[in-house]
Amino acid sequence: MSSLDVWEINFERVKKSAEMFPELTELCDSVLDSMWDMKDRLLNVVRTQWGDKELPPSQKFVSIYFIRNIMYLRGAYLLACGSLCEPSRNLQRTVTETIMRSYLFLVNPREANLMDSLIKGTIKPEDRDFLRHRKYWSFKFLLGELYTKEIRKSFKKILHRLSRSSHASIMSAFTDLKYSSQSVEDCLSMILALSYHNIQIIAEGFLGLLDDNFKDSTRKVLKEIADLQREITPFEPDKEKYSKKIKLKRGNFPKILK
Repeated sequence: MSSLDVWEINFERVKKSAEMFPELTELCDSVLDSMWDMKDRLLNVVRTQWGDKELPPSQKFVSIYFIRNIMYLRGAYLLACGSLCEPSRNLQRTVTETIMRSYLFLVNPREANLMDSLIKGTIKPEDRDFLRHRKYWSFKFLLGELYTKEIRKSFKKILHRLSRSSHASIMSAFTDLKYSSQSVEDCLSMILALSYHNIQIIAEGFLGLLDDNFKDSTRKVLKEIADLQREITPFEPDKEKYSKKIKLKRGNFPKILK
């Protein structure tokens, strides 16, 4: 098979996905473009409000994760449209854990401060030992720290589904050789759900700095995703000590972003 054949097959798969799932593909495209626009507008807000001053670590990392997630979600979307769903899910898993860590840094700024000092090389030896012993910010730690038992169960199911091909498994080695409409639909839906949370958390992190126009456009995109998805798994922390620190949660964005 020549490289040209591979590209032709992929093009046919992408065209098939667009024909089978027009609402999902069109909304994914629109949402990904909207997030990129939000990125530019957010940078302008930060420059206006903060100038040359460095952002607090929690906001700094959340904004960095937001931008990286956009690129990972775009890659996941392109792979999913070509029915290359297992590599798409690998990217989705990374975005999932990134969103969880972003929430941790917002509700517990000390964690963001530790990461900031670790990166800068100014961390105290006892703090470095503490992080090493805890294995830094692992998925297991994030689950136990942020969520109650019931939510942890749902997250484990999500991560299991997203991690099927993250290792050298023979069972999934041939999964993407044939077009799977069910897998494509599942991936596109998950990409929209992750986009929803990526947008929600950047709005949460910078809520006090957002103008009415930014809030209106953000609310519009979240509503478009919610209307199509109907039900979106909550990612925001639900443990009481952290939940009370979060304003955007469980679909209340029309009230908060007004």
